[in-house]
Amino acid sequence: MSKEIFSQNSSISFREGQEKSVKGNELHSYTLSLTKGDFVQLHLRQKNVNLQVIASIPKKDTLKGFLANLRKDGLEIVELPIKKSDTYTFKVSPYISKWLKGKERQDFINSIEGSYVVEKFKVLSPKEHKALVKFRKAQQDSVIGWIQKKSISLSSVQAETGFSDLSYLKLLLQDVQIVGMGETSHGTKEIFQMKHRMLEFLVKEMGFTLFGIEASHIGCQPINDYVLYGKGNSRDALSAQGFWIWNVESVIDMIEWMYRYNKTVADAKKVKFIGIDTQTNGLELAYKKIEDYIKKTKPHPLLEVHVDLVFQNIKAITDRSDLSDHRQQLYTVLSYLFVNEMNLITKSSRKEYHKVLADLRKIIQGIEVADRKLRNKVDYNVRDEYMAQTILEVLQKEGGEAKMMLWAHNTHINKDPESFTNGSQKPLGSVLKRYLGDIKYYAIGFATYQGSFQARSYFKREGEYIYDKVGSFKIYPSKEGSLDWYFTQSKKKMLFLDFKQYPNHKAIQAFLNKNLSTHTAFSNWAFGRTYSPTIKIIPGNSFDGMIFIKETSTAVLTPGGEKEIEKRIQNEK
Repeated sequence: MSKEIFSQNSSISFREGQEKSVKGNELHSYTLSLTKGDFVQLHLRQKNVNLQVIASIPKKDTLKGFLANLRKDGLEIVELPIKKSDTYTFKVSPYISKWLKGKERQDFINSIEGSYVVEKFKVLSPKEHKALVKFRKAQQDSVIGWIQKKSISLSSVQAETGFSDLSYLKLLLQDVQIVGMGETSHGTKEIFQMKHRMLEFLVKEMGFTLFGIEASHIGCQPINDYVLYGKGNSRDALSAQGFWIWNVESVIDMIEWMYRYNKTVADAKKVKFIGIDTQTNGLELAYKKIEDYIKKTKPHPLLEVHVDLVFQNIKAITDRSDLSDHRQQLYTVLSYLFVNEMNLITKSSRKEYHKVLADLRKIIQGIEVADRKLRNKVDYNVRDEYMAQTILEVLQKEGGEAKMMLWAHNTHINKDPESFTNGSQKPLGSVLKRYLGDIKYYAIGFATYQGSFQARSYFKREGEYIYDKVGSFKIYPSKEGSLDWYFTQSKKKMLFLDFKQYPNHKAIQAFLNKNLSTHTAFSNWAFGRTYSPTIKIIPGNSFDGMIFIKETSTAVLTPGGEKEIEKRIQNEK
């Protein structure tokens, strides 16, 4: 393995229009003499490289770091008020994640080849800085006024409280086939409740008959059997899908509502519960059905793998760095099914054959999503691509007029192909937009200002991350200038704002096209941190509209959810 080599290009200062190529982990150093009271503005236009900028003075290696834009294009913006007259050094280099180790890190460094242009470079005097602050305050006030005037106040997050405040959405969503409903975390009670309320509205008022969720396609089948036919009970069905994050009381309340509603309407109007995710969770039903089918149809001697052993090995996976062998074994089973189609159908039925084939495809997709080596070979998000395919398969099966409400994290329902989720670009929402167009898919993101959220805690021990119990984590009030802060200035506790209809106003256009920080947690967080997790998004690119709930609280695990966590801790997963 080659050693990392840092090359350093020195320059007296930045020059607007100047373009610099970047290869590997090159570091470009710029030195400036600055005076107390100055204000530095630097815009670097990235081209196929994600940059970070570190400002320093002789007595301090890192005065401030800048990494506002995690894309390989767009602007990296540096703004630095000078509090001390001194010689300042600005170091420009590719951003290399600390999580990358060994060969994976070196391969990433070797792949870096891009450039940047100094699009703007100014050193403002104190007077000029004061004028800039005044101008920006006027811009802020314009945006806040727009939010206050155009946002719709929401009366409640609770379902079965009427739709008078949601009636505005009827015209907005009349031609939409999929409404994506995001969330700021996988453990926020009021957001889960609001999504339940939105489902009720879309089903009763807009004719939606499909509910899709970021959970196992196979594992959610028992939930669908319960809401449609009353088979089993909601709690056992919810536990079977394998994702502890959804095993909460607010989701039980929604499932029970779906069950009650379906008993009152004709079959054509009943709402179905569909898992759209492809991971290795919740696959037990598929394993058993395929094993039983192979035994029933008496496999040909040329099937050179034992299916039950293949599945046992999948369940025992701990290292996901390279799952090539598991994939090849599954491909062998898939090939057997395809090559022997007529023979197998004769021994069973066409319906049973195609069901087994569909289940095996979902297992293969789950393994491909888990295989880090495979994911590194592509420039898109494998998991989100497969989730989109599952959604489109369901829509095709249900007929051209079928409509779905989609429940997933903000980062998945995001329609911006340049946004990242799980370390890869092209999230689910962008894939759906690509397939369906901008009219058929409408993405609603969520935002919150403060409160708490549920997540699984983790800590580091001997270099390894250990995942522990589930707890409640504080959401600290969002900082001024963040997306959440802007919504709070509206003085509304809950609101909906459509981004697709906005005035021809530069301040509002700039707001919708700016990288803004927003509270975003996932399923894990660490105790002891005195800050909340956030990411930066471009609101107008990411969502068609947003729901803001000023204060949120922690979701409540069901007893089944608590058992799932206990099992994971015991199995060190």
